[in-house]
Amino acid sequence: MNRALEVGRANEPGGVKRPPFHFDYIEVNDGTKNAHAFQYEDFSFIAVTLPLIELLWTLSEKLTASPLVLQLLQLSSREVRPDALRALLFQFQLSFLVSHEYTHDVHQHCERDKSGMAGVWTEFVESEIAGGMESQAQELDADGYAIFLALAHYVRGAGRQSLLKQLGMQDLTTYEGDELLLMCFLLALMAFFCAIWPDDVKVDSIRQLRHPPAPVRIEYARRVAKMWCTQYKSVPESWFSDERFQALFRAGLEAFGGATRQSWDAQVMFLQSEEGTRYDQQLFDHFEVVRKSE
Repeated sequence: MNRALEVGRANEPGGVKRPPFHFDYIEVNDGTKNAHAFQYEDFSFIAVTLPLIELLWTLSEKLTASPLVLQLLQLSSREVRPDALRALLFQFQLSFLVSHEYTHDVHQHCERDKSGMAGVWTEFVESEIAGGMESQAQELDADGYAIFLALAHYVRGAGRQSLLKQLGMQDLTTYEGDELLLMCFLLALMAFFCAIWPDDVKVDSIRQLRHPPAPVRIEYARRVAKMWCTQYKSVPESWFSDERFQALFRAGLEAFGGATRQSWDAQVMFLQSEEGTRYDQQLFDHFEVVRKSE
């Protein structure tokens, strides 16, 4: 992970010299699931608590054990080793998480003091209703850049062949390989979004959330992935159908476990309403401001 961060630092556009990055884990005694990005002296740090890492591993295990997932990926349990698929899904989730925190730093979402030193970006605060539209836009920006980095590396970059070989699928055509890796990545992402979707947020507080609701993050992930595929001449726009994404969402929700929560249903209904459309437009406007300021 640290080697990947160093490569990313070297390839940052604009010729801006950034401090070297260091990634590590944090042991905690209270089960806290969190991630942090901060600068100290001449380094930028990304730190993830071990309970959050364990959550990613558990989600990957549940996805791998799901017949629905194997059906969506068109894989047979006789052909693909469960350990190989589980490791791939975990790798996708961890890479997305670390790239997300990396983006908070390089896009300067962290508040800075008079000397220009960034403060600590803590991904999950005590109350999710402690944000606002700008915070949500920054989260979507971090999601988007993290997705772009992951797809560039794993679908069309240095990580592609090793992952396909890991699954025993190295003989797939370019299109088939793209499709399989995209499905795996989006599936891992949706399970992660479902796992961190708070269940105690009321609709009237939606504009005060720190993170957008999971369906919003999924929709923006679809837009970014579609844009990436167009740029790299991968799968066509028609591949990103509502039907496909609903199936991926169901599989991700199933991996998280339990019945659909009542507050989730209320949020989904709100997003489909006229007021939800206004919220979406306001969020997009904030997102455009954040994106253009980088």
